[in-house]
Amino acid sequence: MRYKALPSFLRGFVAPPRSPRPVRTPSGSWADWPATALLLLAVPAVLVPYLIAAATSPTLTVSPSPAAPGSQIQISGANLPSHSWGQLAVDGSSAGLPRFRTDGQGGFSVAWTIPGSEPLGDHNLTALGVPSNKKNAKGGSATILASALLRIGLPQTSSPTPTVKPTPTPTLPPPPSPTPTAKATSSPTPTPTPMPTPTPSPSDGWVTVVDDQFDAGGLPSHWSAYDGPYGSGVHNCAVPSHATVSGGSLHLLMAYEASGKCGSGWYTAGLKLTGFSTIDQRVTVRFRILDNGVSGHRIIPMRWPDNDSSWPAAGEEDYCEGDPLTGCSSYLHYGANNQQVSHAYTVDISQWHTVQFTRRNHTVTAVIDGQTVWTYTGTSTTLPDTMKHVVLQQECRASGCPSGTSGSEDIQVDWILVENPVNL
Repeated sequence: MRYKALPSFLRGFVAPPRSPRPVRTPSGSWADWPATALLLLAVPAVLVPYLIAAATSPTLTVSPSPAAPGSQIQISGANLPSHSWGQLAVDGSSAGLPRFRTDGQGGFSVAWTIPGSEPLGDHNLTALGVPSNKKNAKGGSATILASALLRIGLPQTSSPTPTVKPTPTPTLPPPPSPTPTAKATSSPTPTPTPMPTPTPSPSDGWVTVVDDQFDAGGLPSHWSAYDGPYGSGVHNCAVPSHATVSGGSLHLLMAYEASGKCGSGWYTAGLKLTGFSTIDQRVTVRFRILDNGVSGHRIIPMRWPDNDSSWPAAGEEDYCEGDPLTGCSSYLHYGANNQQVSHAYTVDISQWHTVQFTRRNHTVTAVIDGQTVWTYTGTSTTLPDTMKHVVLQQECRASGCPSGTSGSEDIQVDWILVENPVNL
């Protein structure tokens, strides 16, 4: 509400108004110069942040470049919105790429392993701004914050003629036992093949000893196929003809056979790497499983002790083992009583995935599609310092093989990379 002016008898004495004096406005006074100077100083202070912001644009960098499929790169961003979530994408697809969160200065740095299936050449890597929760995501879409060139190429060797690593003199194995007890034995034991020239890995501290793309030429000679029953179960029997290479992949097939070393029944495929054994090792595999009516049990990959009779005390490393297509588990066996350390992963094995398992200095690190999903720090007890080799194993389930005779399971391996520590 408005208040009216009070009557004069309530306002007290009021002096009569004076005639206004003319106001004198000098054309220039020394008292105005400080204000003018402050104004001149204030203008740059207000404009400079805008000028800096205009001159600073978001950036995205990749190191190293170029990088080979299967290698790990570092992706860094700068001058992005601070304290915000984002998603990386390659050629418009974010599948298998990590999310990131910027710091107070708008920067971030994440590691990503390039899938082996990525084609060589130049690709568009983008950092997308995405909402941090579902509430903010309603009706919104990702925006491109920054982009960079992702160059995928084969690694370059430092010397045009690398030195061939000496081939160790093979030791003749003892006569095979008529009843195999080891989990990953095969008969007969093949003669070790000469070790190919190792190629330096892009990652520091490792050297590539096996890089199988399975593009052509059949099964590489450094793989030995299971032939006959093996000790993981009386119902398990393998045949070399179920390990084949076609269509750019290695195939491990479980199917019914009317005849074979184990008579009529279900036969699987298994492979062990001949040579390249070490205590510490890094194994990267890209694979999937196609279920055609039946499914079995797989361990992709496994590391088995070279001395079969030393199991279980010598240890066993089953990195992605399981029956269902919804995931797998790692089992690290150790001790005379076959004790185990285990960890489970949820992953759709029916789709292509790249899994990497590293054992180094009694620590195991599991990475799936570029994301570290488990790190276990053990000891020489839980991770015995014994020589082991890589195994790709397929078998029937512990409950037995399928009851019928139709259907199959096809484990498809796109590629496998085996790396040993430098200066063994």
